[in-house]
Amino acid sequence: MSSEKVRIAIEDDIKLGLVPLYLCATLGTTTCGAVDPIAELGKVAREYKLWLHIDADYAGSACICPEFRHYLDGVELANSFSMNPHKWFLTNMDCCCLWIKEPKLLVDSLSTDPEILRNKASKSKAVVDYKDWQIALSRRFRALKLWIVIRRHGLANLRYHIRTDIGMAKRFEGLVAKDERFEIVVPRTFALVCLRLKPKHEAEGTELNCKLLDAINSSGRAFMTHAVLGGIYVIRCAIGTTMTEQHHVDALWKLIQEKADVLLMGSDRIKS
Repeated sequence: MSSEKVRIAIEDDIKLGLVPLYLCATLGTTTCGAVDPIAELGKVAREYKLWLHIDADYAGSACICPEFRHYLDGVELANSFSMNPHKWFLTNMDCCCLWIKEPKLLVDSLSTDPEILRNKASKSKAVVDYKDWQIALSRRFRALKLWIVIRRHGLANLRYHIRTDIGMAKRFEGLVAKDERFEIVVPRTFALVCLRLKPKHEAEGTELNCKLLDAINSSGRAFMTHAVLGGIYVIRCAIGTTMTEQHHVDALWKLIQEKADVLLMGSDRIKS
């Protein structure tokens, strides 16, 4: 997301009499793992007094590794930040971490204070009443399972998990790049690779890769998903589960090649 384009959009809204109030920057988009320029967007948010939220649901986990923390440059300008440990941090569904710079703003919006809920601990502020941080009065103890993950694996092992996944994704990206029939559609940032089988004619690209994806998933040997980036249908290889190892990634690539061989052979027969 370009800060200049955001600025133009904000100005256009103001001219129409609208009041821009919220800007969301993403650290690792769902479709392709892209990263928004947080520092630049943060300056725009401050200039126009917008609430800046950072959606780091996917790639926020990677920032436990020092080499990826530069993606957080400008995070001090954010009003809130969220990440999902259940996506890449070895934590069971569901678990979302939300940080807010000024919790009072959230509490003032969602707090309830009926007589039945009043008690000395809450009144004296001796405890944090999380009922005031959400719509529902009760909540599941999701923090416990994240605490257990951190205690069980420790910092070194969690970093190893992230780095290993990214390493396997980098290797997979290299395998794809060596096969001239395929292309990497967007640069890989973390452990998500977006690829496609090159069509002879661009108009055939979506149908060709849709058939390839169906063939891969129908085999029962792997499961992949797709996305559409700039009008281009791509196949997504997302590495991040607990038990994935290098031989699984190599086997996936062989499967993709096998299905591509069959698909291209059938296509050539039809045309001939």
